[in-house]
Amino acid sequence: MRLTDYTDYSLRVMLYLALRRDGLATIQEISDAYGISKNHLMKVVQRLGELGWVDTLRGRNGGLRLAADSLSLSVGTVVRHTESDFALVGCFPDEHGERRGCVIEPQCRLKHALAAARDAFLAELDRHTIGELAQPEHELSGVLGLAPVNFIPRAKATSATR
Repeated sequence: MRLTDYTDYSLRVMLYLALRRDGLATIQEISDAYGISKNHLMKVVQRLGELGWVDTLRGRNGGLRLAADSLSLSVGTVVRHTESDFALVGCFPDEHGERRGCVIEPQCRLKHALAAARDAFLAELDRHTIGELAQPEHELSGVLGLAPVNFIPRAKATSATR
């Protein structure tokens, strides 16, 4: 399974902001830290703001910060909300509920194996939170050119936030 750049960038923004927990960051800073397009990040940040995971503050002293409960979000939750298509093969329904027919579908066992693999992939991502992946903060902060911060673990996301 391959994640889109959109999901990749969403996770990167969340991790960056997890490291900048007490301060504000700009899209430009995140773009520079990762070497990725500022224009792409603008779309990603807008969506993360709509989901309530990132607070966006406008104005001269504005910027971005992780919303209060976002450290406890599971990676699976982020992936489910940023990926548009989990239809691994044509007989799986796409994001619009449509599917392409296949002549072997009535007797196909491959689709069940692929569905189980997809579900296992997402279940593994559900085991990890944004806050946990921002660890060890000293090493990750150093790679991104940030000063390290102290991490206080939060409880794992509940199934209601997944």
